[in-house]
Amino acid sequence: MLIALKDAQPGDIVTRMLAGTIPMQLIVQSVTDTIIDCGWTFDKKTGAEIDEDLDWGPPPKMTGSYITKIERAEPNASTHSYSDLGGYEPYK
Repeated sequence: MLIALKDAQPGDIVTRMLAGTIPMQLIVQSVTDTIIDCGWTFDKKTGAEIDEDLDWGPPPKMTGSYITKIERAEPNASTHSYSDLGGYEPYK
């Protein structure tokens, strides 16, 4: 089921568009009133990646990646891990 950015919650699967052309599936780790954290940090209002080192963020700043959609697993569906999605486990 597709959901809105404002309704994101841990465990949801997001599609991150890197450079606007490369889709990456990530799992939401945590959410605040303004941030969605998937290992990378995104603005909850616009979906723009926030990276202070690169000076990326929501307008008026530029960004190199953004969230295009968020999906929630159906109840009783199997759970996914980063490796299931072809990604990396977070550094611990």
